[in-house]
Amino acid sequence: MTHEVNELLHFANSFANKSKKILKTKYLNNFNVKKKLDGSFVTDVDQEIESLFKKKLSRKFPNHGVIGEEYGSENLKSEYIWVIDPLDGTHSFISGKPLFGTLISCLKNNKPIIGVIDIPILNHRWYGGKNVGVYFNKKRCSKIKSKKMIKDSIISSTSPFMFNKNDQKKIVKIYNDSRFPIFGADCYAYGLLLLGKIDLIIEANLKPWDYMAQIPLIRELGGNITDWEGKDLNVKSKGKIIASMSMNHHKKIINFLK
Repeated sequence: MTHEVNELLHFANSFANKSKKILKTKYLNNFNVKKKLDGSFVTDVDQEIESLFKKKLSRKFPNHGVIGEEYGSENLKSEYIWVIDPLDGTHSFISGKPLFGTLISCLKNNKPIIGVIDIPILNHRWYGGKNVGVYFNKKRCSKIKSKKMIKDSIISSTSPFMFNKNDQKKIVKIYNDSRFPIFGADCYAYGLLLLGKIDLIIEANLKPWDYMAQIPLIRELGGNITDWEGKDLNVKSKGKIIASMSMNHHKKIINFLK
């Protein structure tokens, strides 16, 4: 299993090097932006990276499946399925904010076993997988055993507007009870969670490519990431996410949201 995970990680990191180069080259330069049918934005950079990933994957692992944000799914009956978000934080990228990144994960029998979070402009990368540890820029991360209370915790959400009106009231109560909330970090927030800089992430309206890469990393360091009901996440989850390095936090937030 360890050899298998390392082989998959090697491929994911090698591709992250390529996506990093593309994003750095295009950052602050001219690129095309379009509005999709769902109202979200996409750039030609997103499409270029995902297209390249599918080509590289078909050469290296021709029998593997893939789920991507821009070009859909292929070969979903495969034992191995890759999930990629070529550019997580498109709004940040468009506006010149450097907290965007590429998310890559591989699932075996529908369970994520490796993950990569690459933040190209900051040269920050978290990667790892089941039974092989988690690394931040090649340095192994230590497991975090947080015993903080909610009042001492920093909480992150990409945006307070990602919640519906009923949920907003509960989320604002959690924010007010915390040390303070932060917004707008996109996938970078999960890296900060892995470093112990922030304590809790609560989000909604996410898609599989927004959260699958983070699952094996958080679990490998002893944290937890589930939906709002405490159920394990999968590619069909509804997109309401809680991530924490404290099981105490996790249970309290789930009970409160119920």
